[in-house]
Amino acid sequence: MILALLACSGGDDSAPAAPSPVDSDPTPADSAAPDTRGLLPLARLPELEDLDPADGAVRVALVAAPHTHSFTDTDNTTHTVDGFAYSSSGTPLIRAQLGDTFTADFTNDLDEPTTIHWHGLAVPYDMDGVTWTADPIGPGEGFTYTFTLTEPGTFWFHPHFNTDEQVSGGLYGVLIVEDPADPAVDEDLVLLIDDWDLDPITAEIDDMDHDHVAAEGSWTVNGQLQPTLTLDGGSALRVRVLNVSNLGYLDLTWPDIRQLGSDQGIGGALSSPDSIVLSPGDRAEAEWLIGEDSFTLDDAPYVHQGGSAWGEASALMDVEIGTPSAAPSGLDWPFSGLMPTPDPGHTDITYVFSGSRETGVWLMNGAVFPDGDIDEVTLGDDAIIEVRNLSPAEHPYHLHGMPFEVLSIDGIAPAARQMEDTLNLGVYSTVRLRVEGNNPGDWMSHCHILPHAEGGMMSVLRVNSPK
Repeated sequence: MILALLACSGGDDSAPAAPSPVDSDPTPADSAAPDTRGLLPLARLPELEDLDPADGAVRVALVAAPHTHSFTDTDNTTHTVDGFAYSSSGTPLIRAQLGDTFTADFTNDLDEPTTIHWHGLAVPYDMDGVTWTADPIGPGEGFTYTFTLTEPGTFWFHPHFNTDEQVSGGLYGVLIVEDPADPAVDEDLVLLIDDWDLDPITAEIDDMDHDHVAAEGSWTVNGQLQPTLTLDGGSALRVRVLNVSNLGYLDLTWPDIRQLGSDQGIGGALSSPDSIVLSPGDRAEAEWLIGEDSFTLDDAPYVHQGGSAWGEASALMDVEIGTPSAAPSGLDWPFSGLMPTPDPGHTDITYVFSGSRETGVWLMNGAVFPDGDIDEVTLGDDAIIEVRNLSPAEHPYHLHGMPFEVLSIDGIAPAARQMEDTLNLGVYSTVRLRVEGNNPGDWMSHCHILPHAEGGMMSVLRVNSPK
């Protein structure tokens, strides 16, 4: 592979350019180009202004528009890619509080229709941004999304019209719902991670294509290639990591992992896994207790054809220590302490994933969307969903409108109650889930590998009012 990329889709347009590497010896003309990775400080995503001064309300303006993403390769050559963004500064970050009334005044400045789906949030049905809820928002048109933020967590938003291409072009943002009861941290750090392709022969950026198969492209963190974050010892950080790739998986490691939760915020208990695998659309929350030692956030090879792949881990970002000091103790996080709900043993809804990369056809229950049956749940009832993956590929299962509790993965219950909205299924894996049918509507139920969803791996879960 010829190069490494630096994508500015989530960066700050005002960030300074990377300085040239300093070398005391002249560089021969035919030598390898200098590697500029690690020279840029980590950019923070630009936070949108709250346009509503009232307490308990957050109002933002979002504009879907063409956006030029800039990439810098290893010889400091800058390439550009025409894509999309919700802000002129790139990928926007929105912060709000639990219980706030959230409003987004949205304008479509694209030359095609689009929508906004609020990934992981339990929004009213007419706010979900799917095209069978309402017509998509046409070019030059607008729409006002408004709903109450009922659960804390790390969420993101993206279109659900021409989803594969628009998301691949960088049309997404982050919405953090904060719980005032959570402990104070030195920094609440958001790491938005995406992968971008570069053609290894022509050295031209293959824009609109995150559909990696055997190997991933170049991963960026907040729009940068292997940036450096400098922190002082003695600081405690809450770290929110999002995988917004169309297809690529992350297998993340760093020293002494302390995972606080996942999609739906703080979980049932602190966990210390060897690594954290994030499928497309997935998120995780962790605690970094900074002491005297620098470290890297690494990504091990992982492919959706079966998981861990051959090869060495690569650095996504470096954490350097400014002033060393003893690491602080872990903070008092409000873990629920709840155990998993006992599996009742019956199954109300079964989803079977099948299909193949060779055909490009991906099915749920033997059908390509919009064919297939609509499964129904009565409002107020729980539903036990069993998802079986019979295909030779992994699939992140995502449900709109309602989070779900994980009862078991391949027959093994979690150590503590685990609430998710996106859950990866390994090849030939089976998961059992519990959904509270508390949000009426026709909710999209699909694989969040976007080419698989576009290929037909999607269904509808209907929550009906009692007759």
